Amino acid sequence: MVKLDLNRSILIVDDEESIRTYLAMDLEQDGYEVHKAENGRKGMGLLTKIHVDVVLLDLNLGDINGIEILREIQRLDIQVVPIVITAYGDIRSAVEAMKLSAFDYITKPFDADDIKIVIEKAFKFIGLENHINLLERQVDQFQYGELITCSSKMKDMLQLAEKVSATDSTILIHGETGTGKELVSSFIHRKSARNDKPFVTIDCTSLPENLMESELFGHEKGAFTGAINLKRGLFEVANEGTVFLNEIGELPSVLQSKILRVLESRTFRRIGSEKYLMTDVRVVAATNRNLGKMVEQGTFRSDLYYRLNVVPIEIPPLRERKEDIMPLVESFVAKLNKRVGKSISSVSNGAADLLLQYQWPGNIRELKNVVEHMVITCNGDHIGLNEISSEIKASATVECFNNFDFSCDEKCEIWPDFQTKKKEIIQNFEKSYALGLLKKNAYNISQCARDAQMHRSSFQRLMRKYDL
Repeated sequence: MVKLDLNRSILIVDDEESIRTYLAMDLEQDGYEVHKAENGRKGMGLLTKIHVDVVLLDLNLGDINGIEILREIQRLDIQVVPIVITAYGDIRSAVEAMKLSAFDYITKPFDADDIKIVIEKAFKFIGLENHINLLERQVDQFQYGELITCSSKMKDMLQLAEKVSATDSTILIHGETGTGKELVSSFIHRKSARNDKPFVTIDCTSLPENLMESELFGHEKGAFTGAINLKRGLFEVANEGTVFLNEIGELPSVLQSKILRVLESRTFRRIGSEKYLMTDVRVVAATNRNLGKMVEQGTFRSDLYYRLNVVPIEIPPLRERKEDIMPLVESFVAKLNKRVGKSISSVSNGAADLLLQYQWPGNIRELKNVVEHMVITCNGDHIGLNEISSEIKASATVECFNNFDFSCDEKCEIWPDFQTKKKEIIQNFEKSYALGLLKKNAYNISQCARDAQMHRSSFQRLMRKYDL
């Protein structure tokens, strides 16, 4: 199972400096990433700006009562596990805190080992929640077969597909190249009453016109030169099952009329025969082209288009469901580990960030090829920035620079010189880049420096330069 490379982080909110310092030093030695706040307002400010896993929260603060902070955490739905610190004997406050979803409470004076035990329990609880989320995602994956998704758009589409699979209506799937149109078609077949019958795929782009008719409808012995035997076509082979016509927009016009006849009369003729044969098939077609425009241009029959488009299903491109990218990466890596004998277990935050920024014009097919490249070139058990292709890195840089204004208003009286404008753009880029990394990594400077492939002191100088 591939996981993002995340640190275990803790926020200490306590108005006693000695407690903050003592706890922070002890917990950092154990490998935790620790943030500190001396009052409730600063604590809430950090909770809304950065991600932390656990908050150690003193209930008796100088400004905001800890109970109020717990209420605000609930109101804002901040995903954090609170452990409250309260004065000895103040059980009433502890009980109220537990009602507000505090994980546990510790009374002052306390021992550091006692806090560590409670913190470890909290992280085990977080791990259990993450495991439950993973199992729920795996249930979704099982429910949808090979289709891996946690996207609401995809789930809505698949619910529609499952609903219409119970009927015999013709379905037209729209989607860009590489979005998984054949997988969706196979899903519809598996969910239908025809699931124990043949599922036959016909790729309308792979065969020349003179061979495609024979593939679709078959031919009689001696029908043409080379027809030495009778051949059954795919519409005959798929009887009582499902025929998937992939990229039907590429179908030659002469065959469009013959497909229309099959849809309307359920009959066809083999090449060289005068006898019509009956077929009982469910047709699912797919295209990456705009068939409506093709009808307007006269390159696709309008009657066939309307007959196919009984139930249209739209598959969203990967760039519109980026929440699916890392689960797909996880699945591809797991399969490739077995195939090529690797044991890759994690993807760095920096690498994941670039994968999420990229627009994926080739969709899932492109992602699968990129992951295969990363797995093959990875020397250890961790995919990092070195395994990301230069094309994806360059694309992320272009996206970043597209946010800056390289132009100047033509009406301005003084046009800035080249060096001035260049300096302004570079400064904007440096500040935006550093701030973006800080937010992504919850202000973990060491992780930011690693992602930027800079020395830690260099990244700190960049922060000071822009007062970050």
